[in-house]
Amino acid sequence: MITFIPTVKKNPITKQSKWYAQMAPVTPLQLEDIAEKIAASCTVTEHDIKAVLSALQEQVLFALRDGNSVRLGDLGSFRLTLSGRPCETADEVTADTIEHLRVRFTMSSRLRSRLAVGQQGVRFVRKGDVAESEPEPVEP
Repeated sequence: MITFIPTVKKNPITKQSKWYAQMAPVTPLQLEDIAEKIAASCTVTEHDIKAVLSALQEQVLFALRDGNSVRLGDLGSFRLTLSGRPCETADEVTADTIEHLRVRFTMSSRLRSRLAVGQQGVRFVRKGDVAESEPEPVEP
């Protein structure tokens, strides 16, 4: 279940304020949590899963640091983006003009369709509502 909170935001052009749904703060799942959930649904041990997930994290970092993008199947892909100071000519653009390096995640088309509003299993609840405590249905 996806929890949201109502938040007021001001339009920078018209200066009018309107209310919008915004993601509520969440506690992220840690590697151990994910490993435990995977272990509960298959025959691989939790320790083996942790080792594989740790190795995956490390290899994604190495690949990005080498300038590669990383595609993780039906999950999506990670790639680097950079930004820096503008220059008058191409010759002035050097590594010293780069100011920020970021990682961008792009979800796959399958993930996008499975998380679309209205899809089975995609449910929303306003933070604090009673429905927030309902148990999550188990999906195959």
